[in-house]
Amino acid sequence: MSKGIYVAGSDKDAGKTMLSLGLIAWFGERLEGRVTFMKPLGQKTLLRDGKSVGQDTFLVNSSLGLDVPFEYSAPFTMTSGAAREYIESGGPPGLKRRVVKAYKKLSSMSEMVVVEGTGHPGVGSVFGMCNAGVARLLGLPVLMILEAGIGSTIDRFTLCSSLFREESVPILGVVINRVAEGKLDKVKKYLDPWFAKLGITVFGYIPYVGDLCRPSLGMMGRELGFHAEPGAGSVEGFIAGFGGTGEILDEIAAGPGSVLLLSAGREEVLDAIVARKLSGILGEGPGAVVLCGGSEEKARALGRGFHEVGIPLYHTEKSAGDSISILNRRVFKVEPGETPKIDRIVRLIRENVDLEGMMERLREPAVKPPPPRYLGKIRSLFGRIFGTGGGNGTR
Repeated sequence: MSKGIYVAGSDKDAGKTMLSLGLIAWFGERLEGRVTFMKPLGQKTLLRDGKSVGQDTFLVNSSLGLDVPFEYSAPFTMTSGAAREYIESGGPPGLKRRVVKAYKKLSSMSEMVVVEGTGHPGVGSVFGMCNAGVARLLGLPVLMILEAGIGSTIDRFTLCSSLFREESVPILGVVINRVAEGKLDKVKKYLDPWFAKLGITVFGYIPYVGDLCRPSLGMMGRELGFHAEPGAGSVEGFIAGFGGTGEILDEIAAGPGSVLLLSAGREEVLDAIVARKLSGILGEGPGAVVLCGGSEEKARALGRGFHEVGIPLYHTEKSAGDSISILNRRVFKVEPGETPKIDRIVRLIRENVDLEGMMERLREPAVKPPPPRYLGKIRSLFGRIFGTGGGNGTR
């Protein structure tokens, strides 16, 4: 069986880390040896012990207790300016050797290495290490995760798979992510036969789960510039306080765990929340209130009253409109410490991906994909000119 698998996505935020979490958890239970994780090229970073490490690598290692040194699980991070430095000076040198060395180390200490790609398959090309090139370098089959659709999914696969085929990297199969509710049968009806014609296995269809994409209060604080108090991680999602007082109160009742983003000038809404809390009419929620705009002094004064009714209140200098726009543009991923979300992700993969079938495919001898058609034409031309046996011509 292959000692590794390369998880590639059709684009950034396609679901690669989610799929990697599920694979590692499942492999960890099925295989006798250790399972490790590697992200050869990281992009988003955070500081740990004074060192810059990839966010996805830290998330997977810490969430699943892998305890793998970052020099092996995250051998290279594409920090700001790295591409420019590489073009100008070719540095840092030895990137490919560093990646291969890290993978060999992980392979020697584990039975299975789940390698996660970065962004779409072309990311890393500036360093001569696009996803397809890294998969070829490590000799790994590719499991590709694609956004659900019909025409768009086929188009993205055709574009992304061409890079892997050009590098003669075998495509193990695909997983279709974020299938909208009620659309599964329709999507399967068209995608199953299309991929079957290519000899590509569809290992699963993962439904869209909105809760996994909802930002925590801590995430919102980092985006909007306020500091959320520790222990507020269970507060997720937000309500845009643009409607009338009655409408906003109804939304709070429907989503009591959400954060209310409200213009600081909407004092009538703030008074209504406190009054209903004190009277017992408003049982639960909101999880927190973020006052947008206005003065910080006013927010602090209001915060004391909200604290008495058990509702944390925060302040951002950004307007309500800007705050909502910022949060709507961002794609929020699961973070370390969000154990309920991580557990749910692991279950989601187990319930919707044919992991047994995928393991059986990994046990089969690797079959290289056919070369692109233009390579066949070139070989045929060389055969006719030089008599090497290519094409139909002889000399």
